[in-house]
Amino acid sequence: MNSIKQDGLLYPIVIVHYLLAASCFTVLAAMLFFSVDTLSGHYFQPKLLALTHMAALGWGTLIIFGASYQLLPVVLETGLFSHKLAWFSFSFFISGLVLLVYTFWIFDPGIYMQAGGIFLLTGILLFGINIYLTGRRSKKKDAIEQEFILTACIWLLCTAILGVLLIFNFRYAFLPKDHLQFLKLHAHMGIAGWFLLLTIGVSAKLLPMFLVSSKPARKFLNLSYYLINGALILFLLDTYRYGINIKTYFILLAGAAGIVSYLIFVRSCFTSRIRKAVDPPILNTMLAFVLLAAGLIAAPFIIFYHLKNDALALRFTALYGTLLFMGWLSALILGQTFKTLPFIVWVKRYQHLAGKLKTPLPADLYKKTLLKVQSGAFVVFCLMFFPGLIAASPFFIKLGLLAFLIAAWGYFFNVLSVVLHKVKNPDHDKL
Repeated sequence: MNSIKQDGLLYPIVIVHYLLAASCFTVLAAMLFFSVDTLSGHYFQPKLLALTHMAALGWGTLIIFGASYQLLPVVLETGLFSHKLAWFSFSFFISGLVLLVYTFWIFDPGIYMQAGGIFLLTGILLFGINIYLTGRRSKKKDAIEQEFILTACIWLLCTAILGVLLIFNFRYAFLPKDHLQFLKLHAHMGIAGWFLLLTIGVSAKLLPMFLVSSKPARKFLNLSYYLINGALILFLLDTYRYGINIKTYFILLAGAAGIVSYLIFVRSCFTSRIRKAVDPPILNTMLAFVLLAAGLIAAPFIIFYHLKNDALALRFTALYGTLLFMGWLSALILGQTFKTLPFIVWVKRYQHLAGKLKTPLPADLYKKTLLKVQSGAFVVFCLMFFPGLIAASPFFIKLGLLAFLIAAWGYFFNVLSVVLHKVKNPDHDKL
């Protein structure tokens, strides 16, 4: 934890990422609520592209960037390479996000969409350079967590490069294969290569720390790393050449085995934990694992109906995408935000007072009532939205999205309350 204690320059850039990610989440929830019809159509349409990129970039990636700047120095046991590089990355990323989401929404594949893609790629490249150079400073050269994180950054950069090529392909049509073929590759590089690997790498360090686990089964992390990366590479090569085919089942099985290996590690963290009580943020994280497993279960149905040229393939594709982005990723962030952000704010506000005055715990900084509203609304969303999507029921989908909107607002105001927290100890001014 020494890197957090010593590096006060990190605080502003981290907080800005958290606040804007929370804002993007509320915007995403509102966009979804007023775009119900979009979810029942083909996945390649303007509004759905805007929604997907708002979820993946504005909600998921933005908060991961912010958390990474604060937590990776802890994971890698070194200081961040450059704060200025982090601000430059943020500026390019936000500019690109606004341009890209807006131009997708109105579908204007011209200069502004192209500029948005280039700005995003620049922001991601600067982030990757910063993380890579931070990793090179680390003395833990053989840590599997570091391999997960650095490999995830490489996959993110590959995802962004292909994304920019797809944007220019709208206008100039230079790619050798069908646009939808490349879209599948782009999506899975982002989901498995970036989000999944980064999640595993960071949680492999943080879960044992939060749970105070004595004997986590770390050998399964190595197995998970090679299985997931191997399956992803095979998927990209095989799908590029042949499209979705019978071999995709076996590639999916290898990737699923990698995720199961990771879940075995997670289980060992829980079973060997010294701290027996499980707080609400950790419960959200456990729900995230359930939704990830549900997404894996939906994947074979996509392959099956795709091979039969059945329209149900589109419905299961929508289920698969929403289970991962709105389910797994959202549940993970909703839970881990209130394990990480209160600690970051506590360090800023109270660490210099520790041992001198009575201070609150990091868990005392967020509003328990708002967390209950957020968590309850998100569970209602899962129970209404996903069955509604399978049954093609507009009523249940709309009801689920209303709950999702309530969860987003509860999350936003709770993040705001943590960030705006003031030291209330009357003896503080005496020091």
